[in-house]
Amino acid sequence: MIAACLRNTASSPLAHGAARIVPVLAAVGAVSCAGGPSAPDTAGAPPPVQVAPAYERRDILGADGEAVDALLGAPALVRREGAGEFRRYALRACSLIVILYPDENAGLVAKHVEATALHAGDGKPDLDACLAGG
Repeated sequence: MIAACLRNTASSPLAHGAARIVPVLAAVGAVSCAGGPSAPDTAGAPPPVQVAPAYERRDILGADGEAVDALLGAPALVRREGAGEFRRYALRACSLIVILYPDENAGLVAKHVEATALHAGDGKPDLDACLAGG
């Protein structure tokens, strides 16, 4: 359609050809917009399902080593550091560092939790997002 308009303007002055092309382009644009995608109709749709986080800080902080292992599985690394213990757990989206320190009863409990990247060079993940993803 546009090509036909361009062929017909060969003998016309430039202004006359441009005047014929502009309405054609406008019509083509209107037709292409009319058939475009529209926003999905969400009226009457059930609300999105809220998924409970896999873990939360409160599940870990204050727990002893056995409880942390029961929750997260066996640690990928355990290292004694003075009176405390460093543990690293591999989760789906990150590594979780849990540091256990002696409590008032001389037992070791989780006092520090931190998320780290699974792969060198990746950015530091958000702790709550790491825990929520499991």
